Amino acid sequence: MHIMMMTRDVPQTRPGDRRLVATLTATLIALGASIASLTPFSRAAHATVLARPAAVTAGAVTAGAGAAISVVDDHGATITLAHTPRRIIALAPSDAEVLYAVGAGGRVVGVSAATTYPAAAANKPVVVTTAGPDLERIVALRPDLLVAGNIDASYLPKLRTLHLPIMELDPTSVSGVLHDLTITGIVTGHSATAHTLVASLQARIAAVATRLTGVAARPRVYYEYYYDKTGGYTYGLHSIGDALIAMAGGDNIGRAGRTAYPTLSAEQIVGAQPQVIVLGDASSGTTVAAARARPGFSAIPAVRLGRVYPFDDSIVSSPGPRTVDALERLARLLHPEAFQR
Repeated sequence: MHIMMMTRDVPQTRPGDRRLVATLTATLIALGASIASLTPFSRAAHATVLARPAAVTAGAVTAGAGAAISVVDDHGATITLAHTPRRIIALAPSDAEVLYAVGAGGRVVGVSAATTYPAAAANKPVVVTTAGPDLERIVALRPDLLVAGNIDASYLPKLRTLHLPIMELDPTSVSGVLHDLTITGIVTGHSATAHTLVASLQARIAAVATRLTGVAARPRVYYEYYYDKTGGYTYGLHSIGDALIAMAGGDNIGRAGRTAYPTLSAEQIVGAQPQVIVLGDASSGTTVAAARARPGFSAIPAVRLGRVYPFDDSIVSSPGPRTVDALERLARLLHPEAFQR
């Protein structure tokens, strides 16, 4: 994970985009007010997204004269473009998803080999594989913007040698995802689409918060996206997975690992006594039966109570609009009673 850099000052915004930010702020304030009566538990988990519109709109502004565009990305870097980019490379699956979501999919000319969603993005030329970025192919595609998120930090020095604008999208919270959709919409000239999308996602987040009103218990949750002889790979502090578990009303045992993506031994998992187990690696073949049969797991409350659930990790590991799908599904798994009334 990268260390957050100090946010740079952003020059005067253009009138049209000042109106966008003002409208978005008003919308978020209204949604924030809708949870004013929630319990302290629910408010704590959702406040950043619903009650602090600045967390979403910070940096989501344009600047400069004429057609110049300037935004602040997730690492605090100011990205300034002379014009709306026409040829964009999405270096990670989440980048492609965000670009398509705001209506800029037609400008994507290159993607990662791991890109599968949306289906149209998977058919684009591949410029990043497990071996790293193919610099020659990137140059040959003549991009005027690289969008980098969720990529190996070691790739960045190589990419910077190309002297192309790089916008880094690396959200660690749901509000960060909404911020990224906003600035991507502005950079690509799809501000209105981004605004409408963010507002709809906010409404769905508010609906989850309302459902969780009065829910006091926070079940201990073990979420795994991979498991081998060393233990379970999970989401820890300062990760999007941890943020989603908290917002869905859970207590993430992965926080004990003290990193964003820790590996917990089988003994640590059993010792934490999770009340819910979420198998994000179900799509890669891990079954509920196999997880229940692991040595020592029979002593885990989640196993005894039948609360081991398969889950699609792609909607967690690829931050974008489907992040809210993940929130809704996790909340239903953790608190099914809240969705029956």
